[in-house]
Amino acid sequence: MKPPAVELVPLRPAVRSDAPTALDVLVRITPPAVEAAGARPALNLGLVIDRSGSMGGQNKIGYARDAAAFAVRELAPTDRVSLTIFDDKVETLAASGPAADRDRLLRLIAGIHPGGSTALHGGWAEGAKQVAGHLVAGGLNRVLLLSDGLANVGESRPDAICTDVHAASAKGVSTTALGLGNDYNEDLLEAMARSGDGNYYYVESPRQLAAIFRTELRGLSATVGTDALLALEPGLGVAVADVLNDLDRDPDGRCRLPNLVSGFPVLVVLRLEIPPASGECRVLTVRLEWTAPCTGARARELAQTAGIDLPVEPQRRQIVWAKSEKNLPANLPMVIDIGSGFHFRPARDFNDSAHEFTDEVFFAYPDPDEKSSLAANFDESFIAKVYERARHRSPFLFATKPIRERCRAGLYENSPDHHAILGGCREIEGLYFANGFSGHGVMHSPATGRALAEIILDGRASFLDVSSLHFERFARGKLLHETAFI
Repeated sequence: MKPPAVELVPLRPAVRSDAPTALDVLVRITPPAVEAAGARPALNLGLVIDRSGSMGGQNKIGYARDAAAFAVRELAPTDRVSLTIFDDKVETLAASGPAADRDRLLRLIAGIHPGGSTALHGGWAEGAKQVAGHLVAGGLNRVLLLSDGLANVGESRPDAICTDVHAASAKGVSTTALGLGNDYNEDLLEAMARSGDGNYYYVESPRQLAAIFRTELRGLSATVGTDALLALEPGLGVAVADVLNDLDRDPDGRCRLPNLVSGFPVLVVLRLEIPPASGECRVLTVRLEWTAPCTGARARELAQTAGIDLPVEPQRRQIVWAKSEKNLPANLPMVIDIGSGFHFRPARDFNDSAHEFTDEVFFAYPDPDEKSSLAANFDESFIAKVYERARHRSPFLFATKPIRERCRAGLYENSPDHHAILGGCREIEGLYFANGFSGHGVMHSPATGRALAEIILDGRASFLDVSSLHFERFARGKLLHETAFI
C-alpha cells in the first residue's frame, strides 16, 4: 500500500523581498486508495438510522436518508438487508430479507423524519439482531449505523455499548458507524466502529458517499493510519503564527490529526510569518507520522492489494473457562502436554498478588478439526472435545464446570512453518512484514518491534539475527522446523 500523499499549497507563489510576508498555506494529506482483489462478498446489511429530534438540525436526517438510499442502490437482488429506525422507540421498517424490492426500501427511507429522544443502543441492537439471524457464510455481515451519536435513552454508557458491539463482532456481526452533523459524538461512534471490527466515517457531504460505500461494500478496512501526527519545521526566521484548525498538540508540539481514512483527505491550514527574502529559500518542512493498522489474521488480504501472496492463514483457537470444586494455587504455572498441545492455567490477573488461591481455570488445545477461516465465535461443541482430553490428562479439570459466558475464541495467524515472517519485501521497496506468529505474537512483540525498526533503519537487525525469518524462505523451500508449538 502506498503512503499518504502530502501536498503544500501556498496562497501566493512568492514572498516579498522588502518586507515581512504573512502567508497562508494549505497542507493537504491524501490517504491512499484501498483496492480489493476479485469480486465483492455477498452482503447481509442492517441499516440502522437515527431519527431522533437532534437529527433535525444541519440536515443530518437528509444525509442519513441519502446514505441509506445510496447503500440500497448498490445492493444486488441476492444480497440481504434490513432497515431499522429509532428515536426513543425502536422500529424495524423492513426485516432482513433479499434486496430484490429496492423501490419499496427507497420509499421507506424517504419517509423517515425526526422524532423524539435517542435510544441508540436499542436501535443498534435491533439492527445487529436482524443481521445475526441470517448470517451469510463467507459474506459481509454488518450493521451500518447512521447517527449523531447523542445517546440519551436506555443504555448510554460508552463502555457498555462498546462491550455489546464487540460481543456481536465476535459472533460474526461487525459494525460501521457514520457520524452526522457538527455536534456528533465522535468518541462514541468511533469506539463502536473500533469495537465492532468495522469502519468509522464523518459524513460532511453527500459527495463522500460513493467513496464510503466503495470501501464498505467490499468489506475492506478504510482506516489506513491511526495516531497521525504532523510536525511543522519552519525555515530560518520563519514562524508558524497560527494553525487555523482546532487541533490538539502532543508534548513535542506536533499536531494530532484524525485517523487517515481512504477517500477522505485531511486539510490543515497554517499561517506563516516570513521575513524578507530574495531568491529561493526553505520556508517550511512538514513531517507526517502515523501508525499503520495491524491486520492480524487478515494479513494475506492486505498483502494481496499490493500483489503479494503472503502465506498467512487465519485459524480459530478456543479456550474453555471453568470453575473448579477446589481451590488452586494462584501461582500455578501453565501446564502443557507437548504431545497434544492440551494446556491449562489459572484464570487470574497476574498483576493481582493479593490472592493465593483461585477456583477458576481455563484450558484448551489446538483442535485438528479446525479449518482455516475467519470465524471468531466460540463453538459450544469445543467444550465436549476439550473435556475429553482433560479426562485423560488432568482428572481434576474433568470435574470442573464450564462458565459458558466466559469461554472465548480468537484468531491465530499461521504461517506454513508456524514461525514469524519478519523483514522486508524484495519486490516492493518500503513494504515490511511482521506476520504469521502462529500464537506467539504477544511473547515476541518486544523483540519484533526492535528487530523491525533496525531492519527499516539499517537494513538488518543487529541485536538478534532474524534473517532466517525472511519472507523468501517459502519460495526457496527453506522452512523452519520445531518439534512442538502451542
